[in-house]
Amino acid sequence: MDDATTQTLQTPGSQDLPTFQTAVQQQEQIFGPLTALSSASGNNVMTFTIGTSPDNNHLAQLAPYTGTTPPAKPGFAVVCTGSCLVSNAVQQIVAYRATP
Repeated sequence: MDDATTQTLQTPGSQDLPTFQTAVQQQEQIFGPLTALSSASGNNVMTFTIGTSPDNNHLAQLAPYTGTTPPAKPGFAVVCTGSCLVSNAVQQIVAYRATP
């Protein structure tokens, strides 16, 4: 559900990870920063906070991970995690953003 400060969009769960990441980054440039990832009905669901978009050096970077906590990535902060579809397979995905 969208409200005045968020925008939720879907992208096909059949996409590979680089294509999914490109979709996230393109939407960040339109709506603002990514805040949540999930999947529903064969699609990935992306939620963005409407506002100032991250610059090109701070767009979300997606990566798969296993376990309960994504690994730390030096120079990056975890934006969100979610159970997503990558090439139609369920994977835990973390979104990182470069820290200033």
